[in-house]
Amino acid sequence: MDSVSLSSREYEFNNYSIEPLEIYEDPSGLLHGGVGSTVWDTAIVLSKYLEKSNILATSSATASRSKRTTLNILELGSGTGLVGLAVARMLSATGQKARIVLTDKANVLPLLQRNMEKNPAEGVELEARVLDWEAVSGVRAKAIAKAPDSEADQSSSEETVSATEPEATTTSEPSSSPVATTTTESPNADDIVSTEWDLVILSDCIWFPALYAPLIGTLIRLLGPETASSSKLIVAFEKRNFSEEMEFFATLGKSFTFRDVKPEEQDPSYQSDDIFLFLCQRRPLDQ
Repeated sequence: MDSVSLSSREYEFNNYSIEPLEIYEDPSGLLHGGVGSTVWDTAIVLSKYLEKSNILATSSATASRSKRTTLNILELGSGTGLVGLAVARMLSATGQKARIVLTDKANVLPLLQRNMEKNPAEGVELEARVLDWEAVSGVRAKAIAKAPDSEADQSSSEETVSATEPEATTTSEPSSSPVATTTTESPNADDIVSTEWDLVILSDCIWFPALYAPLIGTLIRLLGPETASSSKLIVAFEKRNFSEEMEFFATLGKSFTFRDVKPEEQDPSYQSDDIFLFLCQRRPLDQ
């Protein structure tokens, strides 16, 4: 991994006291990470919204009411990790302890882990995990002829590890410094499903309709009806095929309520007519 030449970009926070992120990308595809190897515009718009909004503060308050000092945050389809790492830095700046788990396919994890190691956040435990939406949801992806990007991106259940990385599990030694853990094999996800998540993040993950059913099934398992008044789900995406994307939200709406984030709520310099943000919560049992 160290011998692979990668490009990088800097993410600067509006709060200049927070150290900028340096995010590695692999646009040439040397690590075979597919679409997860690039920082997409949606990730930047979402990160800037999270800087401006009070959603992290309200999530911290929710965790406190549950008598937890550590905030639990999960990101699905993390890619390069920009959003999750930006959240980690923001929480660290406020002194809020957190566990942030960034998940994706196995072939994306080498680059994700590289970015985690490059961008630690004091007081925040960062973990990279493979999460198989089909296995978690029990729902198979819709059969297709060919994936739009590559075979490696056809399903969240692909277990193809980059040829530049051995298939192994690495865990840092416990210490008082920020913890970074990665698992490149597909582990049992029971601990992820059973965790009480304060915030689940989904950024640019609904571009491939074949995965809608297992993705929504995974969200339903992660956020049960008992979390309707506490846990939040934020979905951000760039419009590519609006009719298909609305099909996703029509199905999601059977189990979740949601509202769109208005342009005036977003960072005025980082928004787009083609990028949409939604705040979602699980419907209670009586709805």
